[in-house]
Amino acid sequence: MPQRKITVFTYLTGETTAVPAGIFTHESDLQIGTFAYGRRYMERKNALAVDPAALSLGPAPREVMINKGLYGAFRDAAPDYWGRIVIAAERKVPPESFSEIDFLLSTNATRVGNLDFRSSPDDPEPPLEAPHFNRLEEILEAAAGIEAGEQVPHHLLQLLHQGTSVGGARPKCTVQWIDALWIAKFPSRTDTIRIPRIEYAAMTLADKCGIKTPTLRLLSAGGKDVLLVRRFDREKNRSGWLRKGFLSSLSLMQWDEADRMAWDYGAIADTMRRFAGIEDLNEWFRRMVFNILVRNTDDHPRNHGFLFDESGIDLSPAYDIVPSLTRPGAGSSFSLAMTVGSHGREASIENALSRAARFGLSDAEAEAVVEKLVNTVAGWRDHFSSVGCSDAELNALAPSFAHCADF
Repeated sequence: MPQRKITVFTYLTGETTAVPAGIFTHESDLQIGTFAYGRRYMERKNALAVDPAALSLGPAPREVMINKGLYGAFRDAAPDYWGRIVIAAERKVPPESFSEIDFLLSTNATRVGNLDFRSSPDDPEPPLEAPHFNRLEEILEAAAGIEAGEQVPHHLLQLLHQGTSVGGARPKCTVQWIDALWIAKFPSRTDTIRIPRIEYAAMTLADKCGIKTPTLRLLSAGGKDVLLVRRFDREKNRSGWLRKGFLSSLSLMQWDEADRMAWDYGAIADTMRRFAGIEDLNEWFRRMVFNILVRNTDDHPRNHGFLFDESGIDLSPAYDIVPSLTRPGAGSSFSLAMTVGSHGREASIENALSRAARFGLSDAEAEAVVEKLVNTVAGWRDHFSSVGCSDAELNALAPSFAHCADF
């Protein structure tokens, strides 16, 4: 089936039921997509662009040829590696047998952002059936079985599938708890340290550095650490779940996932000037520097995001900040996933300061920001210890923070 048409729905600001926004046509052979807004949708006074970067409101169809023919907001709302593995396991077929449209249609009401994808405009509202927090041990069992390549009981696969529409490669699942939705992030069978605890430590350290972070909880289930991250694109009211639109920075920039040479913090800052205030630009600089200080080399543009609604577009809370392990004696020089400054991706404070003006900062202001960040991150060992990281984990992480002493 080389060409397929599906209806794109959106949840408008303050509404808990989606409305059809337009038709998406996908040519799988050519990997080209085309979207056209519906006339009735365009007549709505509160109509919102389904992708403010690539699909501004207008009558003419827009074509996309990057990212396998998916617009950025559509790709962000699709399952990523882990979600695709879960969906394929439930259907008992290899993930390669699914098309991009199959994956868009296979996910559910826990997908990221404010979009939904249905076979026709008359399809019903999908129920939100994310498992409850009290079923975490069963979900962990199912996730471990999938990672190990084992046969997992169908009822456990269904339970996991209901919450695995969010992106990422590591095991996770959206759960309901305390009138909110949370992403439960699990350990992986290949972990050598307790990654959920390490991520909790790094994220709370980012909060101490003045970086906007979501609400976090570190809990235990089945004797294993589970990190709970409150969904910042969802809010519950009396009639249901309100949604905010979401764009990764990859989508904001309309970059292809394969075009890594284009990835650039400064270029994102330039584009942010069109949408966000100077305060967001300053925080964007802090996040880049923080990634240098904690050696977070998984800082690719899908791991940074923006929220949007009728009021505009803003930097989302930070997420997925985890120090990368390195060998003792390997040296303190390394690179980030995106260009930092005049010396390319070199992860150094000198490089970060080289283009401070693009982040709305004078040289003196940027140096003051860096000084505060360095002073806070320098206490990383005490902070990580305070949240329960073991001596063995601290020693394993020490080489990743060794460069802090150089600044």
